[in-house]
Amino acid sequence: MPSTWISRRGKWFWTLTISAVVVIAIALGVGLSIGLNQGGGDNPPTASTPTLPPSFNNPNATGGTFWKPAVGETWQIVLLTPLDNTTTNASVYDVDLFTNPTSTFQNLQSMGRKVICYFSAGSYESNRPDSNNFTAADKGHGVDGWPGEFWLNTNSPNVRDIMTERLKLAAQKGCDGVDPDNVDAYNNNGGGLGLTITDAIDYLTFLAIGAHSLGMAIGLKNAGEIVNQTLPMMQWQVNEQCVQYGECVTFQPFIMANKPVFHIEYPQSSDEKKFTAAQLCGVGDASLDGFSTVLKSMDLGDSVTECSNS
Repeated sequence: MPSTWISRRGKWFWTLTISAVVVIAIALGVGLSIGLNQGGGDNPPTASTPTLPPSFNNPNATGGTFWKPAVGETWQIVLLTPLDNTTTNASVYDVDLFTNPTSTFQNLQSMGRKVICYFSAGSYESNRPDSNNFTAADKGHGVDGWPGEFWLNTNSPNVRDIMTERLKLAAQKGCDGVDPDNVDAYNNNGGGLGLTITDAIDYLTFLAIGAHSLGMAIGLKNAGEIVNQTLPMMQWQVNEQCVQYGECVTFQPFIMANKPVFHIEYPQSSDEKKFTAAQLCGVGDASLDGFSTVLKSMDLGDSVTECSNS
């Protein structure tokens, strides 16, 4: 994650927008359809979703003693900088694993709050303390819109060893759960590594077993195509911009299972300015029933507006 954190979807949106203007100008006469609903490492589901294997319940991935949040949790997410403001009245804080000291987590927990620790599980970032442990063979294509960041081969034993150490670090620092990002390389040309939906499910199974064995919960980040396949082993969903992309109903299985959907919309992004705050919060929209929705700036700094209907 770069030092200035901007929503992966948001930054990728601008990259695509500039490119798409040129393509549309060329393609007007031949009726090409340009899909502008993609977002870096967090693409929304496409209109045609491939047939997936049935949901499964791997006891190694679902068993254990760990935090199991319910629908209705309130939350705050801060990734731009280390957390220095705990005045937001939220029961759950999602913050960076590496940049925050153990004392931050302990302080939150002393106030009765739960701590979710963010890290990228599917991409290489050069600014992490363990970055030198990755090899050239672990890296695939660059992540669009994020110079110096590369998709990781999540089938690599070395990558999995590094992620095991990250999970151990999270447990040592006292995280109640983890938020592993960029698990959807399958939706980004396989990350240049041929990664598939089946690979993603296998990798999330590996991460779930690791987190649960250390007494921590784990959630699914975006990746709407594999909601049903991973629901049994995930304790929540973190979603960005499902209102903008019209995909909120995709994540309702979590609500039906009494598992929270921690949902973010970015009202200052150009493509979301067409929505009212009430629309972004899901007022009158059954597809967002039960969601824990916050409105944030794309840099995921401290400022937050909690939707009153959440």
